[in-house]
Amino acid sequence: MIFPLDGAVRHALTIDPTVWIFDDRKRNVEDLDRAVESDNDAYYAKMGKAWDDGLTQGSRVDHNKPMSRADKDAALRDSFAMPFAPFLQNAEPIATATHVSFYGETVLTLPIDEARSVYLQFSRDGKVLADGPVYVLYNQQVWRGVHHIAVRTEA
Repeated sequence: MIFPLDGAVRHALTIDPTVWIFDDRKRNVEDLDRAVESDNDAYYAKMGKAWDDGLTQGSRVDHNKPMSRADKDAALRDSFAMPFAPFLQNAEPIATATHVSFYGETVLTLPIDEARSVYLQFSRDGKVLADGPVYVLYNQQVWRGVHHIAVRTEA
């Protein structure tokens, strides 16, 4: 189940949440409130480790690294969400863009800066969302059945 991210952006995206289970950026929904590190801190720590490993071990690119048994088990039983910020960044909102609207059972419209803190839940208990493709998680609330995201120049 794919959905568009379009509107006042330089690059409209078509997003497929079914492949996110393999993405390292995913977060367990239960851990979102307990996140100790910000996403930027985690990113820099990961990049620093990769740099150190590259210096000590040489460059190794392993694009097809297998999932560990623990990761496979977690994928089959846990609920996961992806941060929305990287997708918004890749779409490159135009300079006059001010809001992001999430269309689902209801419409949620947020200022573009607040939308960067949104998470998109794509699985529950190890299964694809039945009324998805994604739920929007924002301020400890859930907006269900989101099927379209649009960047707007006004609210």
